[in-house]
Amino acid sequence: MGLTLLLVWFSFGFAGAQNVTGRIVCGSKGVAGVAVSDGYELVLTDRDGRYALQSDKRNGYVFYTLPKGYEPEMKDGFSPQFWSRLFTPDKNVKEVHDFCLRRVRNNKYNFLIGADTHLANRVEDLNQFQRWFIPNLEKERLAAKGRPVYTMLLGDLTWDIYWTQNSYNLHDFLETCKTMGYHLPLWPVIGNHDNDPSVPGGPETDFLSSAPWRDMISPNYYSFNLGKIHIVVLDDIYYKNEDTGGTYAQGVAGSRNYDGFITEEQLAWLRKDLSLIKDKKTPIIVALHIPVTRLSNDFETVTDKMASHSTLRLLDELKAFRTVHVVSGHTHYNYTTHPREYPNTTEHNIAAVCATWWNTGHLTGSHLCKDGSPGGYSLWEVKGRKLRWQYHSMAENGHPQMRVYDMNAVRDFYLSDPAMKAIVKKYPERTNYGLVDDNLIYVNVFSYDDDWKVEILENGRPLKVERIRDEDPAHTLAYDRAIYQIKHKVGAGSATNRTLHLFKAQASEATTPVTVRVTDSFGQVYEENLQRPKAFHL
Repeated sequence: MGLTLLLVWFSFGFAGAQNVTGRIVCGSKGVAGVAVSDGYELVLTDRDGRYALQSDKRNGYVFYTLPKGYEPEMKDGFSPQFWSRLFTPDKNVKEVHDFCLRRVRNNKYNFLIGADTHLANRVEDLNQFQRWFIPNLEKERLAAKGRPVYTMLLGDLTWDIYWTQNSYNLHDFLETCKTMGYHLPLWPVIGNHDNDPSVPGGPETDFLSSAPWRDMISPNYYSFNLGKIHIVVLDDIYYKNEDTGGTYAQGVAGSRNYDGFITEEQLAWLRKDLSLIKDKKTPIIVALHIPVTRLSNDFETVTDKMASHSTLRLLDELKAFRTVHVVSGHTHYNYTTHPREYPNTTEHNIAAVCATWWNTGHLTGSHLCKDGSPGGYSLWEVKGRKLRWQYHSMAENGHPQMRVYDMNAVRDFYLSDPAMKAIVKKYPERTNYGLVDDNLIYVNVFSYDDDWKVEILENGRPLKVERIRDEDPAHTLAYDRAIYQIKHKVGAGSATNRTLHLFKAQASEATTPVTVRVTDSFGQVYEENLQRPKAFHL
């Protein structure tokens, strides 16, 4: 490529003194009206597909917003080529970046949205990724029956502390996807663990630590259209990596701390991006890593997950649109929120592909997240402007939406198993299911939403169902008990958390059969007939 290509540039009519120019074509024909940006400036292609912008070259890239009815070129079968690295940071050097599109009918498609792969070359994570996640790509492709299938990963593709320690970084992630046959288009989102931990804390840490991402993976914020849906990707990690006086691993300069925050530059760009969407009925999907909202212990939506003014400013920018879906990761558990002040917005926090950082699969072969959800992803079916979603398990057939417990059996296990007795004694803040009442039925509904219906019937008679906040017993077996038997302790980071999508009812007898019926937002009914007593095991 070198100096020759670097200095080649077109001086077509409107280019003038602009330093980044090019053409967007489909076949040999230019595509008009395509938005092109460097993350600051935003211009549209002319009727011949040409664009020209004056860039300060700070971000080091130029990208276009994929127009509806098209797909970008793909590299290695999965990497959309909607962007290009700039050749030089020198603003005085003019450079040309052309892009090619191809026509596609994609008003109907499936969108696989996952989060937190956390590949780090540890605890057999690469083998588990290949055994569980990669085959599901092919399953989803076949299940789509000819409709396009696109994918998105909501950050933490890698794990910053292991970039040096285990010699596994962002480049290795791309090589893993290439060699394992990741064969569907992947739209990436940056997470906190995708920032360079070798950058010392300082005023420019956030910008400099995301440089490897911007150089290898994609812009850290961008947008694209798939069919009639407009999708915006944001970087809500303000990486600080402050030195707090600790001892750090090789290749790590600080504590790897960060804030959940959307910078002023991104909000300014977002405003320009959204201004191009004249039809406010266009559904908007905003993808980021750290959730914008959270659920309180009383199951209420709270808008203080990120720095509050950043959260509210983001949601304010989106108020004009009828339908907004925020998709996020980071937590490794499932929840859905509906901010009262923003009735057009729903946030879907999606549990992790890696579940509990691949630990449960390594320890027990049972791939579970901290809230008891199976490791998996959310599968969205798009038909025009209509959206439908369902949580899919990677390791369990049929994509179950719930897990049902006969708590008599759980109680007996807690009372008799030496490791469980030791855990509840050492950690008195943990739930001791050895103390639960007789004949309780627990149901974990993985991707529960407020408009779902949970029914529990004993011999056809409806029981009173109560939503509770408590621990999922299966994850206690899959991780807590297994790690305690090895280390005689349970680290707080991966331990079972108190899930907010657990339900209970009390049966009258210990042996009566029970039917659990769950109806989702779209009227789909999931049913399980529980023959009791039911043993408690993985």
